[in-house]
Amino acid sequence: MLVYSVASKQSFDMIRILRDKILNHLGADWVPLVIVGNKSDLKMEQRQVPAEQGRKLAEEFKCAFTEASARLNQNVSKAFEQMIAEVEKSQNPSEPTGGNKCSVM
Repeated sequence: MLVYSVASKQSFDMIRILRDKILNHLGADWVPLVIVGNKSDLKMEQRQVPAEQGRKLAEEFKCAFTEASARLNQNVSKAFEQMIAEVEKSQNPSEPTGGNKCSVM
């Protein structure tokens, strides 16, 4: 699970860097992953990263995406449920993942 703040473009940009480091370390092309945009309770003018940008990155990475608010406890459980689903999906032999059985949370 990789989490960024919707109020920080810099933290969003780190998602790609962190994912690449994980993949390089594991020697893998893909790992089960969920991208979470935190602080979804902020007003639009406080945001630096629109939800659509997070969604597009998740599509590119072929992973799940959600926005959450830790402060309001919104979608926090959903993020973990999505992570479990991604791990379970990766362990399904009908969906090849390059033989990698690593779970990153």
